[in-house]
Amino acid sequence: MESFRTVGEFEKQESVLIIWPPYANATRKLNTDIVSVQVVLALMGEVEIIVCCYDEEVQKRAKQELARQGVDIALIRFVIFPSPIVYPRDFGAEVMIGDLGSRARVDFRFDMYGYYPEDDELSRLLRGFSEYHAKLIGIENTRHSELISEGGDREFNGGGIMMAIKETEVDKRNPGKNVTEVEQELKRVFNLEQIIWLPQCSYDDEYAYSGPIPSADGTFCSFRSASANGHIDEICRFANTDTILIAHISEEEARESKLHAFNKERLDRAYEAVKTARNQDGQPFRILNMPVPEPIYMDLYPEDDAYNLWREHNEDMDGVLSDVTPFPDGPINVLPALSYCNFLIANNVVVAQKYYKEGMSERIREKDEQALQVLQIAFPNRRIIQINPLALNLYGGGIHCHTRNIPFAQQV
Repeated sequence: MESFRTVGEFEKQESVLIIWPPYANATRKLNTDIVSVQVVLALMGEVEIIVCCYDEEVQKRAKQELARQGVDIALIRFVIFPSPIVYPRDFGAEVMIGDLGSRARVDFRFDMYGYYPEDDELSRLLRGFSEYHAKLIGIENTRHSELISEGGDREFNGGGIMMAIKETEVDKRNPGKNVTEVEQELKRVFNLEQIIWLPQCSYDDEYAYSGPIPSADGTFCSFRSASANGHIDEICRFANTDTILIAHISEEEARESKLHAFNKERLDRAYEAVKTARNQDGQPFRILNMPVPEPIYMDLYPEDDAYNLWREHNEDMDGVLSDVTPFPDGPINVLPALSYCNFLIANNVVVAQKYYKEGMSERIREKDEQALQVLQIAFPNRRIIQINPLALNLYGGGIHCHTRNIPFAQQV
């Protein structure tokens, strides 16, 4: 019988799928198409690129934008699936490879990151995307799991080890099960030897409607623009079988910012979990500290697409957030899902995030450069291409979330 294993993203990849944004602009000033174009440009020549569009109108716009940037669209495969969510990392095909060269998709339940019930129309639509994606690339074999889980909270080293957020996988997504039951099922379906549990996600990546968060001045007057409600790819990644990158906040940063202070408490506990873990050979992991971006707050207005998306839950929640704070009326100040860990590894290239624009604090430029240096250390033989994903971040994810890679399998 063929034995299957999970594949590290740093291993050879065959294709990458992205979901093109249904709307060209997140705000009056931030264009989402530009981010997707830059991702495609970075991937050209490295993998087969599949661009999934909501409908023919969006596909036409995507082709026009790519052609305008000099992309030969004949080299790209375009498909249509009506997903309003642009993060196939989470509901696209999670593929394992067999020792005889076969591939298999792992099928999970899906509840829109805990924002909607499983039987909601959108949850059911996106639950079906994984199978759709797998069939696009010729994969019929399926391994089923009864867990609810998203790809952005599953990080593999290719050697039988997975990292995930315990609170997300157990308490948030599968509250009827305990950690032992969830771990046993993940080990079964992915053929794993070990799971490294990080206690919690970043403070920024908590449920978007939990309530106000610290603003730039330290008062609680801002909000999360959106979130995946607890994913590991915002804070911790495998660079290879034995190397882990983890977000880090210094004592000085925590003193200067309430937001950083909240995150530091969580990230320090995550670091302890990683530091005490051992690889498949019983050795400690090599750990590289990745900086955390400087907070970049933005005002959203009723005419902005990102604003209207945020307000969608107002009626469902009877006009109050989880902490009983009233839903704000009029413009809102938000924090996008900023991260330097949300990069994509695709063969010879690493597509990473940066944030500095002219007129911003020099501290943002310095953090961008520090993140680049960490990636150059982690991936000495790959090109690092940094792009600004801020428009994408407003919807709760980044470059890694925006893409879904499929591993190459050598036929035996």
